[in-house]
Amino acid sequence: MSNTTVSRIERVQRRCDTDDLVAIAQALHVPPTALLREPARS
Repeated sequence: MSNTTVSRIERVQRRCDTDDLVAIAQALHVPPTALLREPARS
């Protein structure tokens, strides 16, 4: 995934499809579901 694609997703100029979500999760070494959860409250 290119930097441009990530930037467009972050700026909501491009939607994040399932394959994008999986690619981002793999890059972060987390399961895709971790990106969909609410942040943990302290």
